[in-house]
Amino acid sequence: MDTEKSTESIEYDSPPIAELELDGTVYRVDAGFRGAMAVSGRATGTWAWSLLAEGKWDGVRFKAKALDRAIVTELERALRTASEHTD
Repeated sequence: MDTEKSTESIEYDSPPIAELELDGTVYRVDAGFRGAMAVSGRATGTWAWSLLAEGKWDGVRFKAKALDRAIVTELERALRTASEHTD
């Protein structure tokens, strides 16, 4: 993953596609670099986001190899909810 280019393309001042809090970490999904989804995280109560992974969302499944399966499952659920609210 080209973290430098990916981080430059993420606009943290704009609303994320999806966001959730899990075990003391806030995760957000944004449009990433070259069509991938960018997953960033920060500790609850802090403001600095860090790029954690890039993933792919096909409208049903979210795949991000760099993240734990439990986190991917929750992000997938958040993306489904977000897509239902935009249709």
